[in-house]
Amino acid sequence: MRKYSFLLIISCIWGSQFFFVALVTNNIGAITLSVLKAIIGAICLSIISLFLIKENNKTTIRLYFFLALFEVVLPFILIAQGQKYVSSSIASMLIAMVPIFTLALLTLFFKKKAKKTEVLSIFLGFLGIVVLSWPDQTALNVSGNILGNVLLLMAAISFALSLILMEKLEGGSPVIHMRNVLWIATILLLPLSFIFEQPLHVNIIRTQIVSIVVLGVFHSGIVYLLYNLLIKEEGALFASFSNYIVPVVGVLLGYFLLNELLSMRHLVGICMILFALLFSNERIFKKSNIKI
Repeated sequence: MRKYSFLLIISCIWGSQFFFVALVTNNIGAITLSVLKAIIGAICLSIISLFLIKENNKTTIRLYFFLALFEVVLPFILIAQGQKYVSSSIASMLIAMVPIFTLALLTLFFKKKAKKTEVLSIFLGFLGIVVLSWPDQTALNVSGNILGNVLLLMAAISFALSLILMEKLEGGSPVIHMRNVLWIATILLLPLSFIFEQPLHVNIIRTQIVSIVVLGVFHSGIVYLLYNLLIKEEGALFASFSNYIVPVVGVLLGYFLLNELLSMRHLVGICMILFALLFSNERIFKKSNIKI
């Protein structure tokens, strides 16, 4: 189905970004990298927008500002700080709570009635993430550092809010919408880069430049365009499932490209996530005459 194809493409793009980030992370600050990704993505979408027919755009700058704030700026700062105190495996589990927070916010504040299949698929998917991402160490302090956990949970809530706000985009092209969001995000992040880092003193090689361009074009510009299209067609809740598939992509890429271990626990977690996606399709239950 088309929606699952979109979801898989988005997840593959986001899941592969860790490989490109790893190539540049030692030579460039995290905020500076985020600025470069935003500005390259904005330029990419600006070029594409030149070939589009002009349409009426009812979206206000205020909505664009909050989208840039909740989707790009705040999550970046919160995740960057939170991961200083919490292991990457615990961090991935906390960020994977985006679908749960999306459902909660839609139900509590936007009066959306949650379907039983949606609730089942969201919690099954999260359980799959827990199984997939659970650290191998036997002596694990699950609670970790309280501050780190809180920061990462706030990042997940921020992502959930941005998904819901994307549903409010009216008229115009998704290219125009995400172009404007990325330009505003650039304006917000640029001064932070100069305050906390030294973006003018970055020393990178040609391979790293290529990696940054790929991150900007595909992992910022193109993926946000696809994300907006998916939300427009299927809604914020379904789009939030990409947070479940990204770790799966990361594990599989690690296995095929880096010869990393693929254990039985990983396979069980992946299967649970795939079943969660299956349960998100209510038509399957109707065709099978299964009542939940």
